[in-house]
Amino acid sequence: MKPRLLVVLLALLAVACSKPNDNAEIDLNIDYEVNGKHLVIDTLCYVNEAGNKFLITEIQWFLSNIEFQDERGGWHILQHQNDMDVLSLPQDRIFYFDTNITKNQTIGMGSIPIGKYTTIRFTFGLNEVDNQTGLFTDPPESDMFWPDMLGGGYHYMKLNGKYLDTEGRLTPLAIHLGIGQNEDCTEFYQNYFIVELPIDFTVKANTENQLNLTMVIDNWFRNPHTIDFNEFGSHIMQDQVAQRFLKDNGKDVFRIGKPTDNENNTIMEKDNKLAEKFNNVMQKAAPKPHFWSWESVKERIENSKIQDSKI
Repeated sequence: MKPRLLVVLLALLAVACSKPNDNAEIDLNIDYEVNGKHLVIDTLCYVNEAGNKFLITEIQWFLSNIEFQDERGGWHILQHQNDMDVLSLPQDRIFYFDTNITKNQTIGMGSIPIGKYTTIRFTFGLNEVDNQTGLFTDPPESDMFWPDMLGGGYHYMKLNGKYLDTEGRLTPLAIHLGIGQNEDCTEFYQNYFIVELPIDFTVKANTENQLNLTMVIDNWFRNPHTIDFNEFGSHIMQDQVAQRFLKDNGKDVFRIGKPTDNENNTIMEKDNKLAEKFNNVMQKAAPKPHFWSWESVKERIENSKIQDSKI
C-alpha cells in the first residue's frame, strides 16, 4: 500500500472513531418490593392492607410500549436490543418478566438518542391492538394465554402465592389480570393501563445507561380499594369487579429510579439465595409449614447484634 494512501485511511479511521454516537442503549432492571422490603419468594411473612397474611411463589407479567420523553417534549419508543430499528411487529415493543427466570430481571432496550429525559411512559399489560391470540408461539410467553371465551390474547400478569384464610388454612392466591367480561361473555373490557412517571435521566454515549423499575406489590391491594383475599384472592379471571379494582390500584404500583451501587444489588442477591436455601431446609425440618420464616430469623439475628453491641 502506498504511504500516501495509508495516511489518508488512518486519518479517516481517526475521524470515525472520534465521532460521538448519536444513540445509546438502555438497560432496565426489574425489582419487587413488599412491605418496604425486597421480595423473598415462598416465605409466609407479608401482610396486606386487609390484614391477610400471604406469600408469593411467582410473578409473570407483560410491559409494553415503553417511551421516554426528552426535554423538548418529543417521545421515543423503545424495543428489544436485538430487533431491527424499524418497529414492524408488536413483539418488538413487548417485554416479558418472570421471577422464575433470573436473567429475565434485566432487559436490554434498544438505542435511544443521547440526551436528557424527563418522563417514562409504558403500558402495564397489552393494549387492544397488541393483545391478539397467537402473537406468541413459544413459552414462556405463550403460556400466558388468556382463554378465547374470556376475550382471548394474553394475561397481563399472573401473581401466584398462598394466603391464610379466615380458618387459618393456607389457600391458593391467584391474582390473574387480563381482559374482563360480563357474566355471559358477550361484552369485554380492557383492563390494561398506562403508567407515566417523572424521571431525571441522562442517556450518555459509551456508558451503561441503567434504570430500576420497582413493582411495589402491596400497592396492588390498597388505594383506592382494599383487596381482601378472602373475597378476591383466587378465580378472579371472570370477576370484572376484582379486575377493575386491581386496575384502579395499579396506578401507584410502579416506581422508577437510577440503580444503587453494585454492592447493594449483590447484598440483595445473596439474601435471596440464603432465603431460598433456608426455605428448602425448613420445609423438611420444621414441625409446621413456615413455622420459621427467613424474615423472622434475620430479625432475631439483627436484634442479637444490637444486644451484643450494648454489652
